[in-house]
Amino acid sequence: MLEKQGIVTVNLSINRDISARVPAPRTVFVRYPHGAPFGEPHNQAQHLTILRDLLLAAQTLDRPGIILEPGYRWRRTSFERPQPDSFVVG
Repeated sequence: MLEKQGIVTVNLSINRDISARVPAPRTVFVRYPHGAPFGEPHNQAQHLTILRDLLLAAQTLDRPGIILEPGYRWRRTSFERPQPDSFVVG
């Protein structure tokens, strides 16, 4: 309904199978545990990176059902705070 009104939506998913069955217009999938889709507690660089990925997906994914998988690994990927200009395409 929101998409039909021109409002872009993005789904942050921790369950790829469900996301594939119920395709949202745009999905970012992370292999993180339930209750922590933005990552580890107090890891602001990680949270901002995932937020940036969601915003970039909203700007760039143009076909329904696309699932973007950045490949982050729980407690194995190091994150640096993203620069403000990395939140916008172009």
